[in-house]
Amino acid sequence: MKIARNVVLGGSLFVSMAVASSDRLVVQAPVVSVDPVVRTITDKIPHQSCWDERVRLQSRGGHRSAVPQVLGAVIGGATAGAIGDNTGHQGVIATAGALLGAAVGHDVAHQRSATTRYVTEQRCETSYELRDREEVVGYRVSYEYAGGIYHARTRHRPGPTIEVGVILEPVVN
Repeated sequence: MKIARNVVLGGSLFVSMAVASSDRLVVQAPVVSVDPVVRTITDKIPHQSCWDERVRLQSRGGHRSAVPQVLGAVIGGATAGAIGDNTGHQGVIATAGALLGAAVGHDVAHQRSATTRYVTEQRCETSYELRDREEVVGYRVSYEYAGGIYHARTRHRPGPTIEVGVILEPVVN
């Protein structure tokens, strides 16, 4: 059974009360102040930037021939053999010339078989911007009751009064 009453507390304070049960009252206490409780939230916002980049591609020829190495060995051996003709070491000089000629022929063959071309490829990079925002998550409420100031935290902003539950207990001496 709920009964509405107006009670004078502390001489000049009017508090509206409703009797909820025999040992508990619900009182409308005047709100003194309200302060929002704010939480800072950081959002990570991705930004993608793309650009075209020129890329060098180098490929080796598929068919490999031994002709440049053989031709280099023959030319190197013949030239070195002719140079060392009267030295008495013509065979050793000719062999060294043949080996050197084969190496040169190998290098020339690889340079000719390699093809270089350029293509344009798209490159992308993601960077992040951090943005802070504030969000109200509740309210610190100060209210007056029976001559004292009390505090509570609520989810919603209260109006000019706030409901307060008062438990009635007999004082036993």
